[in-house]
Amino acid sequence: METYLDAALLDTTPPPAGDDELLVLPGFDEYLLGYKDRSLMVADEHKAAIIPGNNGIFQSTVVRAGRVVAIWKRTLTKSRVRIAVQPLAPLHGSDRAEVERAFERYAQFVERTPEVRWP
Repeated sequence: METYLDAALLDTTPPPAGDDELLVLPGFDEYLLGYKDRSLMVADEHKAAIIPGNNGIFQSTVVRAGRVVAIWKRTLTKSRVRIAVQPLAPLHGSDRAEVERAFERYAQFVERTPEVRWP
């Protein structure tokens, strides 16, 4: 197996300026599915939360600067999309506000009013 980047570098090298984009991704997004080795995107201690039971069913994720920082689930009602976010890494203040803005765009897509819930 070829190695393109030593995973140890991820925690020692900050991302390039402007490379901290936040994305909310569905459970079966190619970002995680496309790779056998997901160590560049997911910390070992979070794999069980993202792939519970290691059965190939992936949870929806929040990705910051290429790393999964939370999982999320949605419930649709007639007028709302209720989104429960479970952080896997600390998300405070402006981080949470950015996550909520991303879900506003998602809510527009599903044509519902967003209701984001945090633990």
